[in-house]
Amino acid sequence: MAPDGDPRPPTMVLPADDPLIIRRLNKLAGERGMVVVSADEAEGTPSVAVLNLDAVGSLSTARTWHEQWPETLVAAYSAVPDRELWLGAQRAGCDLVVNRGALVVKLTERLRDAPGGRALHRFPLFDAADAAGRLGCVFRTEDTPVGPLAVYRVEGRMWAVADRCPHAGAVLSTGEVEGTVVTCPGHGSQFDVCTGDRVRGPADTEVRTYSLVQDGGQVFVVLPG
Repeated sequence: MAPDGDPRPPTMVLPADDPLIIRRLNKLAGERGMVVVSADEAEGTPSVAVLNLDAVGSLSTARTWHEQWPETLVAAYSAVPDRELWLGAQRAGCDLVVNRGALVVKLTERLRDAPGGRALHRFPLFDAADAAGRLGCVFRTEDTPVGPLAVYRVEGRMWAVADRCPHAGAVLSTGEVEGTVVTCPGHGSQFDVCTGDRVRGPADTEVRTYSLVQDGGQVFVVLPG
């Protein structure tokens, strides 16, 4: 039975243009009792969706899947060791990004102990109603499995970022927010709260971002696997 009482078996969405990977993933899906479908055939929320990063428009597809299926484990692979591509895939919402040869092994590891094929875990943050009608920083907490976290509402969507500046550890959520950019109250570093990207120093790295899921009136952060 699929998770959450859904009587349908768990599904795996396969890439469309890689016969070798398709054959190997079919074998993995069969071992885990999953039904294999294409993205167009998927009904409800797939347990796993696999993306070929070398395909045209792959990052756009990753973002679409991440928004459409926030609880799906999106695994992406590439035959080219391109760091920028891999970082782009992670920022687009891919949960697993690996080289082509390691895909099946790494995906098997992620699924091994996951009931129903799901390998994502969630942590409750707050009631969605508490953020209704608010903009900017709508929630912050020190106590999550991933450390201090702040949630911002920008253009109708909520985004979660680590609530510590990587430069000197100041609390970012006490800084001013303009558009998508928060300014650190410590030394003026700026970050895009939607992507975590550094906009201005002195910080020289981005801040980590986390996916959010709304379910049953609550907002959850999706924990890294």
